[in-house]
Amino acid sequence: MKGREAEVKRIKAAAVLLAALLSLAACSSVPASVTDITEGTETETEAAVTAAEETASDETTEEETAAEPENEHLNYDDMKALWISQFDMSGIYVNGGKQRSKEDFTKLLCRVLDNTVKNHYNTVIFQVRPYADSMYPSDIYPPCYIVTGSYAAEHEYDPFEILVEEAHKRDLSVQAWINPMRAMKESEIKLVSDEYTIKQWYNDKELKRKYLPVVSERVYLNVGEKDVRDLIVSGAAELLERYDVDGLHMDDYFYPTTDTSFDSKTYSEYKANGGKKNLAAFRKECLSELVKALYDTTKASGADRLFGISPAGNMQTVLNSHFADVKTWCKEPGYIDYICPQVYFGFEHKSMAFDEVCDTWQNIIKTDSVKLIIGMSLGKAKSGYDQYAGSGQNEWSEHKDVLLRCLQYTETLPKCRGVAYFCYQYFYNPLTGAEESATNAEREKFIPYLKTISWQKT
Repeated sequence: MKGREAEVKRIKAAAVLLAALLSLAACSSVPASVTDITEGTETETEAAVTAAEETASDETTEEETAAEPENEHLNYDDMKALWISQFDMSGIYVNGGKQRSKEDFTKLLCRVLDNTVKNHYNTVIFQVRPYADSMYPSDIYPPCYIVTGSYAAEHEYDPFEILVEEAHKRDLSVQAWINPMRAMKESEIKLVSDEYTIKQWYNDKELKRKYLPVVSERVYLNVGEKDVRDLIVSGAAELLERYDVDGLHMDDYFYPTTDTSFDSKTYSEYKANGGKKNLAAFRKECLSELVKALYDTTKASGADRLFGISPAGNMQTVLNSHFADVKTWCKEPGYIDYICPQVYFGFEHKSMAFDEVCDTWQNIIKTDSVKLIIGMSLGKAKSGYDQYAGSGQNEWSEHKDVLLRCLQYTETLPKCRGVAYFCYQYFYNPLTGAEESATNAEREKFIPYLKTISWQKT
C-alpha cells in the first residue's frame, strides 16, 4: 500500500507543478504557441491525478477508503492567527552554532505551541523561507542558516515536519509562510552549494545580473523573469506536496526599490518584444502572474487549502513602491483567499489611524472569494512609542488597551473574518518561556476577548 501511495503522491506532485508552470507560461508576452498549450492544462492535470488514484484504488479496501477524511486540511471560519517568525525560532533551532538536538528542539517547540493554544489562537503562520532558502530539507532551495547554523551546513533532521505534526495534535492550522523575492546577502550566497539553482544563477555573470539584482548588499529574485517565477512556484509545489500544511502564506517583501536599474535588462527586453506597459505596470503584471501561479498551485494541491498574502498596511506604499497590485487581487477571484494587511498602527496615528486603514483595505475587496484578516503587532505595545505617528507617537505608553480596541473594531468590518498577530516573542521568551512583561498590560485586556470573538455575521 505504501508503494502505491508514494506513486500517487509523486504523480500528483508532478501534475501540480506542471499546471503551475504552464500557468506562468501563459502570460501575454509569450508566443501564441505556448498559450495554446495551456488550454488543456486543467483537463490533462485532472486526468493524470485521476489515473494515479484509479491505479492505487484497484487494491484499496473498503476499510481504507472509509478512513479517508473528507476535509484533509484544517482551517477555521474565524482565523485567530499568530505569526511565528525566524526571529522567534532562531534560538530554538540552533545551539552552539549548529542545529539543536531533535529532542531539545521538540521540547522547546512544544512549549511554543502550548502557549499559542493557551492564548486562544487556532492558527500559526510559520516562517519556512525567509531568504530564498529553506527551513526544511529541500531539493530546490538551500538550507537556511537560521536552522542549520550556516549556509554551508545541511539539515540534520526536519524541524518543519515536527512542527506540522505537533501543531495538528493541538488542532492548530498551519499556514506555511514564504518570502518570494528577498534572498540572502551576497556574502552568504557564496557559501551555498553549487547544486542549487540560485547559486548556479549567481555563478553565471549574465544570469546573475538579470535574475539576482542586489539592493543594499542583499540579493533579490527578479520575478520579471519567467525562470525566476518558475523557481518560486516549484518551491511552493514541493512544500505543499511534502507537508500536510493547511495553506500557503506570502509576506510583504515584494519589489525592494523603485530604482529602474533593478530590472532594466528584463524591462528592455520586454519593450523590444513589443511590450507597451510602463515599468510600474510591468512590475505589477509580473508579480500578479506569480501570485496567480501560487494560488493555482495551492488549489491544485488541495481545494480546501488557503493562499493568503500579508502586505504592508500603507496601501499607497504597497501599490506605488512595492508594485503589488492588491486591488486586482482583491477584486478578481483566482488570486488569493485572504488579504492580511499589516495594520501596525494605533487609533491616534497622525496619518495611518487604525480604523481608517482597516476601512481602506476593506473597501478594495470586491469579491466574496476574498476574506479580510487584520494583521496587528505587539511591537509598539512593547516599546511604548511610535516614532512615525506624529502627534500620536505616545499613544502606546499612554493607553494600555489599544489592541483591545483594535480587536473590537474588527467586529465592525463586514468582510473581516479574523486577525493575525506579530509575533510570538512579544508574548514569551522563546527559549525560557518567560512572559514578556512589557506587553503584559495590553495582553491581559485583549487575550480574553480573543477567546470569544467571532466575525461570522448573522
